[in-house]
Amino acid sequence: MKHYVALFLALAVTGCAYNVSPYGASVKNVESIKSLGIKPVSVGSFTATKPGNASIVCRAAGPVTVSTNFENYIEKALIDELKLAGAYDPNSKLVLNGKVEEVDFSSGMIDAKWQFTVTISNARNESFTTKSSFGFSGSFVADKACQETAQAFAPAVQKLVDDIVRNPQFKKIAN
Repeated sequence: MKHYVALFLALAVTGCAYNVSPYGASVKNVESIKSLGIKPVSVGSFTATKPGNASIVCRAAGPVTVSTNFENYIEKALIDELKLAGAYDPNSKLVLNGKVEEVDFSSGMIDAKWQFTVTISNARNESFTTKSSFGFSGSFVADKACQETAQAFAPAVQKLVDDIVRNPQFKKIAN
């Protein structure tokens, strides 16, 4: 009986994890990249202000978690979009690097949103910073709000990639 009580207490204290779905490329992003007419580029390993961070606590309900970490998720998302647009070559001498300056969210009832700040650069010391925000439906109930937060992450990253590639500086540093 003591073991069951200990297990229950452990589960109650740790809460649930809200896992983010794998990234799925966006047709809109692929078309945007194709329209730029850039030569294929490579993508270097993304870094982060908080390296290796893979979760953010959501209310008292538990963490919203990505499978690796935020910078790898965003790096892979950009690579996926570039590949589908025919604008990715892992052997290209033009390497785009990224630094994830901020990843955060609000899971409020009326202000639920993901926020990102990412800097993209190349070896010529050219860079630009993109701030991206993605709103989604909130909830009063913590469990529902945290589930919605996790579900909104992949679409929020799609919008982030869109904001990056639509920035006029992207075409400049990717050529």
